[in-house]
Amino acid sequence: MTESKSKKVRIVEKVQEKLKEGIDNYRAASDAAPKFDVYDVIEQVFAAINPQVADEGKVTVDEVSGCLRSSYLDRKDPSEQTHKQMLTKIMQKSALSIMEKPVDGELDAGSGVKLVGRAERVEDDVVMVFKAVEELPEMPFAEHFIQLNSYLHMFNKPEGVIVYFDKEGNEMEFQVPKSERLLSETKRRARILNTLLKNNVAPAIEPSERCLSCPHNEKCYYASEDKQKWGFWARGKWRELKAKDSIL
Repeated sequence: MTESKSKKVRIVEKVQEKLKEGIDNYRAASDAAPKFDVYDVIEQVFAAINPQVADEGKVTVDEVSGCLRSSYLDRKDPSEQTHKQMLTKIMQKSALSIMEKPVDGELDAGSGVKLVGRAERVEDDVVMVFKAVEELPEMPFAEHFIQLNSYLHMFNKPEGVIVYFDKEGNEMEFQVPKSERLLSETKRRARILNTLLKNNVAPAIEPSERCLSCPHNEKCYYASEDKQKWGFWARGKWRELKAKDSIL
């Protein structure tokens, strides 16, 4: 993201927050009963499609397929999402929901840990995963491999399909066979995250491009105005950035 584009994004987010602050101040100063507005709708819908896991013995497929540190912080030190961030996720989810027939499942990950998840669609001989993306990928993303493979074992299916859709309505399909080795690694990650959550120990940083848009970014890296260093970030030279030793 360029500096000018990043600045525009920050301006838009500030305007949105100011609008919400203005509405809240108006309500507080008025004798009228509080009204239900679009901000309430956004927050409620976002909470519904991103439920928090309260059971310490359960870890979700989404938590272990992505950055463990981010999953840990989502539980221990959640960052407030802007309405723009929430609405973006809602729109991505709702655009594909008409094709879904979600089914919940779980697996024993060992050591008293349950791996739980919700597959987008389960048919007689296949599990389907639908994802909205900016550009169609040449290969499926690793996290989607992990998610689909977990569902294949949960529902005892031999293979699955990851289907990507871009904004223009183009789609790309990838057929994926069941993998015992990948499942073993997924269960291991679930046990690790569960142990770290119980002991209040943050996982190590797992650098990727997602760090740039992660709401927990500032908890993992020191902010820098060094443009050359941010150039290293953009080129993937993560070691040029100084990681924080502790966040708790």
